[in-house]
Amino acid sequence: MYDEQLRRIETAIDKILPEDIDSTWIASVVGMKTSHVNHNWARELTEPGRALLRRGGKRWRSLVCVLTCEALGGGEAADELAPLIEIPHNGSLIIDDIEDTSPTRRGKPAIHKIFGEDLAINMGNLMYFLPSIILARSSFHPTLLTAITNDWLTVMRRLHLGQGYDIIWHKRSNCFPDEQAYLQMCRLKTGSLAGLAARIGGSAAQSVLKDYAEQGSVQELGCTWETLGCGFQIIDDVLNLTDGVAGKRRGDDIIEGKKSLPVIYHVAKNPEDSSHLQNLFEQAKKTATRNDRKAINEAAELLISSGAAMEAQMKGQRLLMQGRDELKKLLPDNQARTALIHLIDSGMNTET
Repeated sequence: MYDEQLRRIETAIDKILPEDIDSTWIASVVGMKTSHVNHNWARELTEPGRALLRRGGKRWRSLVCVLTCEALGGGEAADELAPLIEIPHNGSLIIDDIEDTSPTRRGKPAIHKIFGEDLAINMGNLMYFLPSIILARSSFHPTLLTAITNDWLTVMRRLHLGQGYDIIWHKRSNCFPDEQAYLQMCRLKTGSLAGLAARIGGSAAQSVLKDYAEQGSVQELGCTWETLGCGFQIIDDVLNLTDGVAGKRRGDDIIEGKKSLPVIYHVAKNPEDSSHLQNLFEQAKKTATRNDRKAINEAAELLISSGAAMEAQMKGQRLLMQGRDELKKLLPDNQARTALIHLIDSGMNTET
């Protein structure tokens, strides 16, 4: 269903992070000629990012961007802006895996396991800023580009704040946030990029149509996709305990000590289990390298048998249904909207 859009998205990404690094690309990144920089060095330092992008992923955030633009009558106008979402997202995965000491990503060794933490961190950080060269190349009106730039930078700050909350919670074994704190973290960490994707797509369409009368609807689309992003993340939390997430092992969240929504629900109803869960998390982390999954399985079964995993799944599904209903009201009934609805209905998780 998405073959054509995905082809266009990959083309846009390749323009920003191409396989063939040359002096023109280097100059566009640093804003000056760099005749003394060896191209092979530039290729080497950027290879961790290309390596992850080559592994694919569903690109659902970028699809939200281009399909929203199409649904609103803007055609392919948002295509060139899709890397503003996709490249930083992949950069955040590289950094996230280092912070969580994750061994795998998309079914292969995590990027830092292959290239080392130094190059991985450097490239992950570069990927946050690299897409800004799009803004210098774009033909959109300067006012629109300024608005998109400010929105994008705000979202980058939100991503880091949300990730910081998540880190603090799993570093402090006795810290169990409540549901509302979790949902706020989730909206910052996962929902922000989804919301940005919708706003960029909507703004690009309005620019083409020269129609800014419904600017409020663009903001509503962003809020709707933030809600949907939270729903996807919660479903991801549950899959990590049950069937496993594509490209990662079942129970990785337990090894990392993540305070996912099933954990929060379980401890809220069974506070006497908090110490036991802490111990299981610690055992899971210590024994993971030996492929000893006893503590992982025990923790997962505890969260499943108590009904906490099912309760979290229902919460995630309610958020997806809420977002789905809102989206139907905000977008005209056409093929692009149908594709977006299918994206939601497919129950896609956020491991991309």
